[in-house]
Amino acid sequence: MLFYKFDTLCNSFFMIEWFENLPEQCPPKDAQEPNGEKYYRLVSNIENPIEELISQRLEFPTKLFKVDECTCCAVSVYSNIKDCEDIIKFPRHKHKKIYELNLEKGDGLIKQTFKPSHHSWWRSTNFAKNNE
Repeated sequence: MLFYKFDTLCNSFFMIEWFENLPEQCPPKDAQEPNGEKYYRLVSNIENPIEELISQRLEFPTKLFKVDECTCCAVSVYSNIKDCEDIIKFPRHKHKKIYELNLEKGDGLIKQTFKPSHHSWWRSTNFAKNNE
């Protein structure tokens, strides 16, 4: 799926190809391009974490969620490692590891959602190609 976003700095549109199928009007207009920021996510396989950088929708295609479909199609990441350290204490996550990733321009779009540290990241295919 292709998406066009206007870059106000360059005064032009750029195209993004998404890693997952997204609903119409997704990502939201206020989602931003990352700029080298560091984020964290819990993963089961620290040797191959890229495979786990998927949305809840891709992981559970038929599940009903209490948030909008666009947010369901985003990958959850945290800007503060402490949030991951807190989550890992829950039994469901106790065997997981904290994976650190830097999101660069072209890796998709991101938006702060829910908690101050929680971000929804709509991953581009560019991220997958650059991190294989």
